[in-house]
Amino acid sequence: VILFSVGPAAAVISTMIYAVPPAVRITALGIRGVTKESVEASQALGATSAQTLFKVQLPLARRQLLLSVNQTIMFALSLVVIAGLIGGRGLGDVVTNGLYSNPALALLAGIVIVIMAIALDRATSAIADRTDPTRRHMTDELRRRARIATLATFGGIALIVLVSRALGADSIYPDEFETSTSIYQATIDDTLLSWIQSVLDYVQDPDSFIFGITEPVGNFLLEYFLEPLRVLLVETPWFMVLGGLTAIAFVLSGLRPAVTAFLMLSAIGIMGVWEPAMDTASQVLVATALAVLLGIVIGVWAAESPRVNRLLRPLLDTLQTLPQLVYIIPFIYLMPVSRIPGVVASVLYALPVVIRLVANGLRGVSAEAVEAASAFGASRMQVLAKVKLPLARDSIMLGVNQGIIMVLAVVVIGGLVGSGALGDLVARGLQRNEFGEGVVASLAILALGIALDRVTQGQRKVQTR
Repeated sequence: VILFSVGPAAAVISTMIYAVPPAVRITALGIRGVTKESVEASQALGATSAQTLFKVQLPLARRQLLLSVNQTIMFALSLVVIAGLIGGRGLGDVVTNGLYSNPALALLAGIVIVIMAIALDRATSAIADRTDPTRRHMTDELRRRARIATLATFGGIALIVLVSRALGADSIYPDEFETSTSIYQATIDDTLLSWIQSVLDYVQDPDSFIFGITEPVGNFLLEYFLEPLRVLLVETPWFMVLGGLTAIAFVLSGLRPAVTAFLMLSAIGIMGVWEPAMDTASQVLVATALAVLLGIVIGVWAAESPRVNRLLRPLLDTLQTLPQLVYIIPFIYLMPVSRIPGVVASVLYALPVVIRLVANGLRGVSAEAVEAASAFGASRMQVLAKVKLPLARDSIMLGVNQGIIMVLAVVVIGGLVGSGALGDLVARGLQRNEFGEGVVASLAILALGIALDRVTQGQRKVQTR
């Protein structure tokens, strides 16, 4: 906003910046995952570095590349709502305006965004399947028929338009058609909005069955997880927290990430926002633990069962593309505790990425390794625990890493609905034009995100003979 002012330009650029990093990281993971033997074989045959990259590494990393395209689309659509806060227009503007005045309309706009995302996801998947080199010899006839059908469809549309123009169809019933269409559309809008609002009113009723389940769950999370961890991080002397977190970073990831974590956490203290930053950290850590635990379990299940993977796919698409603010709206009604809606919404928002990266990493384990373990008498559980999970470690750690970053994003957005901490400072800076306070809080969020990112990248073990 400072550089491009309020409007679509700032919204597009911020959306692009948000969507690029997942694609970079997943692409790099796929290229690094190509077996060393394949690279060495191409080099032995005289291939240059560029030829090895384009002829060997990129084709063999196809699965991860397609996942990066998918995730780029999902991340871009997920930010369209936040872009509505800075004049992004479109559905994002509908969601942000309806957040406080018309929650039903905000949810309806979120559902439309999900439908768009699923359509784009299926379209990119179909393109990937049709361009897969391993399937070309099987689908030549099908592709020829598809081309004929496509040309016939476009030809039919063109013929209908030309005939309609020739008959003057564009000037026969314009007013009546427009009026009837508007009335029909308004009827649908009113019906959908009234139904969504009635559902929200029902779940908010203290006597409802749903509220009777969600309220105790929210209170349990607050009493036994969020509040104890917040007290530990906020009320413990800052130098002890700083030293403890740095030591954990050193044990998990090594010296360099530990130094980075120390510098970032020190910067938070210097900026004078240590207490709200630790409050945010407590919410992020609890939400990440839940997202990673559920994500690994469900990801393993999806990788081992094609049927489960097919059933989960539309659900994961919906969860990942539903905008962050739209996630939070129903949980405000379900769990009327200030910090809980943001935490639960962040778990659901990060869960699809963790599941997909875990499942994709397990499915990417070479069939030869699995067959070798099975040939030595390993059971299915032993193959999973001793072969697949260790070989998919990089993908699993990337899932943990991306899960933390996505949790942090939603927890901060929770400041718009009363989650407090750094998110509240950012929201106040945006809503009251106190950009100085908002920028300081944003820098603290950035520092916290970098610290958590470095810690969860882990140590890469160098294999020696």
